[in-house]
Amino acid sequence: MLTRSLIILGTALMASTAMAQDITSSVDFTTDKANDFRGLAYGADGKIYVSGHIGNPSAETNPASHVIVGRFNADGTPDTGFSEDGFAEVDLPGGTIEQSLAVAPLANGDVVAAINATEEDGGISVYLVRFDATGKQVTGDAWGGETGALEVVFGWANANNDAFPGVENPPQDTAWDLKVDNSSGEERLIVAGHGSAAEGSGRTDADRYVVRLLASDGSVDASFNGGKPFTYQSAQTFNEGGRRVTLGADGSIMSAGYTNLGEALRNHVILIHLNPDGSLDENFGGFVSPQSSAEAVGLAATPGIAIFNPLVADGGFAEGYAAVQLSDGSWVTTGYGGATAEATPSTLGFKTTEAPDLVAFRVKGKELDTTWGSNGSAVVQSEGLTGLKSAEERGRLLVGLPNDRTLHVGYFGGIPSAVVLDSTGKLDTTVSEDGILALPNDTVSAQFFGAAVSPDGKHVALTTNNNAGGARLVILDLQE
Repeated sequence: MLTRSLIILGTALMASTAMAQDITSSVDFTTDKANDFRGLAYGADGKIYVSGHIGNPSAETNPASHVIVGRFNADGTPDTGFSEDGFAEVDLPGGTIEQSLAVAPLANGDVVAAINATEEDGGISVYLVRFDATGKQVTGDAWGGETGALEVVFGWANANNDAFPGVENPPQDTAWDLKVDNSSGEERLIVAGHGSAAEGSGRTDADRYVVRLLASDGSVDASFNGGKPFTYQSAQTFNEGGRRVTLGADGSIMSAGYTNLGEALRNHVILIHLNPDGSLDENFGGFVSPQSSAEAVGLAATPGIAIFNPLVADGGFAEGYAAVQLSDGSWVTTGYGGATAEATPSTLGFKTTEAPDLVAFRVKGKELDTTWGSNGSAVVQSEGLTGLKSAEERGRLLVGLPNDRTLHVGYFGGIPSAVVLDSTGKLDTTVSEDGILALPNDTVSAQFFGAAVSPDGKHVALTTNNNAGGARLVILDLQE
């Protein structure tokens, strides 16, 4: 559990990077050319690609935003060989709110970004846009027709929206991740997220989706799940929340996410591991923990799927935003949740939750690893500390570090931060004395939402989510 003292916090808040023994911050770049950089990826050449938006999609009146795609040099400076100043704008016709949460560079220098676009009818559609190495958008027969926007179909094609059971509120699809699969020798694109239940289901709640496309032209890969999206529904009419995916060298896919199982059980993490052909991996998961959650809502234990929330014992909740694989094949997650319900003492050794906590877990094969963290849960909390902006923690993405450590990005105490856990799920005290890298910025106060490791493994790039002050790129150097 966290024991950061006020003395350490007060003297190191602005200089915490200098205290880290093996992680230092070398770049902190902000720009007003975007308000969000949630999409983040390294290219094979070490260049950094970002996607996000400019504008305010959450404004109470006249919300509007359009997508920004950018490219940085390895040193964190905008690459002026891409769209002159390093940033290209996309404004699709017919929509007022467009956002991008994921970007994927290709081997030939092109880059593809996933766009979630609010349509004139109120629906939300997923599109892929593509730019060449100079930052010029690819359109026409080569990609996406006249607008260059290639539609990705989860459960409903836009052409069939009139038949949607909730036609007053058309299908709502959201792509949370986009990755390049190089396992077959031919580049393929993995698009993952959640959206309205598939055509023919008669339901209007949201399911999880994973789609594989050919990167050459965006067509559906017929060798994945019979040429159809992989779809998952937990139980009843719960809304599924799909988040980030992690690809194996063999083309296997780990999809992280969560589902709210009702007011009493709250959010549970749901990990789905797929074989390269899109089928469920029977050597992973196959459990619901605790079993009482399964019994309460009719959840079935399914090979390939792990469902869990140990914190429900004290009324807590857990969300899963991403997962990385350790050297022994186990998986560590990141996300946020609550160790307890409001005003409820913890029976698991944590503090009573006052604001969201960063929560992480490890799944090993077909079970939740209760030897990791504290009885199977790693919960980072700032409740009771002073000198912070709030008691809020968030885990939005994570990357693996040497020696099976994991770096989780988001918030700590309401401050943009990175949290480092050691191989046992404890805070790594070799980093900034307590495992917390606080990285505040006066211009952009948003939490970190993106994280990516450089091809040489020596750097980790971090980016931020929606903020009126602009968007931010931080580069951390990993010291041997």
